[in-house]
Amino acid sequence: MKKLSHSILQAFVLVAALICLTQTARAQDPVKVDPRHYKVIMENDSVRILEFKDAPGHKVPKHSHPPYFVYVLSDAKRLFTDECVTPKTVILKTGETIDSKVGVTHCEENVGYTNTHVLVVEFKTAPKKMARSQRNRRNH
Repeated sequence: MKKLSHSILQAFVLVAALICLTQTARAQDPVKVDPRHYKVIMENDSVRILEFKDAPGHKVPKHSHPPYFVYVLSDAKRLFTDECVTPKTVILKTGETIDSKVGVTHCEENVGYTNTHVLVVEFKTAPKKMARSQRNRRNH
């Protein structure tokens, strides 16, 4: 009987831990933590495309992105704080692109005098390397 109650307790603790982890991951989705500013434009099995717009002074709570690509639609000045600890001011220029092969968890704030407008492409699976023949065709 003692073994059975110990096994039930272990299973309960495991399920509770999994629920907590799921809630934490869900809470860090930018669309969930800031739905007024992040909008899902398109989503499939490979990518999710988000449109982000905000005004000066807006702060985005802690959130995460998997590997991503950003296309800047308007000039902006933003303060990014990775893991909400190390601040870094970034000047975004219209037409600029930013990409990261690794995910990020950060807070961010519009510290400039203009609205921010960007498209964020989040990769659900790691982008595959271009085949050699495709690389060669693109270089010619």
